[in-house]
Amino acid sequence: MHATFPLGRPAGIDVGAHWSVLPIMALLAGFLARSLLPGAVPGLSPAVYWATGVTGSLVFLASLLVHELSHALAARDRGLVVDGITLWLLGGRTEPDDDPPSPRTAIAVAVAGPVASLAAGAGFLGVGLLASGIVAPTLTWLGWANLLLATFTLLPGAPLDGGRVLQAVVWRHTGNPRRARAAAARSGHVLGVVLASAGLLQLLWTGSTAGLWPAALGWFLAWCARAELATCSPRS
Repeated sequence: MHATFPLGRPAGIDVGAHWSVLPIMALLAGFLARSLLPGAVPGLSPAVYWATGVTGSLVFLASLLVHELSHALAARDRGLVVDGITLWLLGGRTEPDDDPPSPRTAIAVAVAGPVASLAAGAGFLGVGLLASGIVAPTLTWLGWANLLLATFTLLPGAPLDGGRVLQAVVWRHTGNPRRARAAAARSGHVLGVVLASAGLLQLLWTGSTAGLWPAALGWFLAWCARAELATCSPRS
């Protein structure tokens, strides 16, 4: 997963964004500006809704970066060199230069991101309770979005964080890191197919375009998992 747009070097780590971030940010801004915010705080001008919606989507992008920086800093703390971070459709990818030396290290690095997202979600929700006007529903949405991000990334399939935890558990029990990586990739592929199928069924059964979200996420997850599985073959 290669970055398309460079975003700087926070904490001395190269950060970039994959092109898939752009349509997601546009969809989130549109959802906030055209649906959630007008419903929560009616009577404001479209310009206010759109300005707040774009700001909310950018803050969510920043929270994705915090999620990935938490992985990177946890890896650094355990002696791993981090080449860079790429934000993409499913959140992001932190790229250590070396594989974790042990399952314990792998788990510690994997869970650092979801823990940061859980903390961010709780923080946004707490501040949202104290805010007023159009800021309150925006912060509340950011809180739930971060909690959903943490939950989603903990699903047990590569390349999600939960897949890395599964990989570490299999590695610990088998002593074979290649076999563990393949198991996590297979799990990610199955998870992606199930998610995409559920989204398509929702779209066909109810006609709701909400099914496009899980369908797109599932397809992308399955594609990434298959690409990772290909690197686990004996010839790779």
